[in-house]
Amino acid sequence: MNQNLIVASVLASAIAFPAAAQPLEPNTEQLVSDARSLVKTFAGSLKKELKAAIQNGGLTNGIGVCNTVAPHIAEANSNDNWTISRTSLKPRNPDNAPTDWQEMQLLAMEKQPVKDGKPVEFWQVSDASGQSQFRYMSAIPTQKLCLGCHGKSIDDGVKVKLAELYPEDKATGFSEGDLRGAFVVTYQP
Repeated sequence: MNQNLIVASVLASAIAFPAAAQPLEPNTEQLVSDARSLVKTFAGSLKKELKAAIQNGGLTNGIGVCNTVAPHIAEANSNDNWTISRTSLKPRNPDNAPTDWQEMQLLAMEKQPVKDGKPVEFWQVSDASGQSQFRYMSAIPTQKLCLGCHGKSIDDGVKVKLAELYPEDKATGFSEGDLRGAFVVTYQP
């Protein structure tokens, strides 16, 4: 086979299959990877801010971080196509109440929030609204750090601050390892 024919064959292949070389939209594997990365960044930033606030002013100071800083961290990690948030079966903030699909995933996660040492996760690509959307959730197991504000035995000062900032709070009574909620990531091209 001569060189001109090989070059022509390679060019024809590139022209016939441009999607293989440059996909128009990310594939599901890439979307899951990107969602995991967003959760890691969001969770890491929130935990860092929360720990610093608690060290500087106790648990009541930490509550303020969850109330005011967490939404800004979520917003900073979202853009035109990606959004990240949190939800729970027992939300502290009613604005974080789950959608029907999220509630279904949370109920499944509640049975086993951690598997093989990792938070349980679910994802789905949906065309339900007429436009393709990727939805991802990753369980938030209750950690020891969370119990001071979300546990069964909460200090009276913390209770007062929670009542002040979250009058409709349902996010107490947890034990370490319980499903506290989930990170929610959506991608819409």
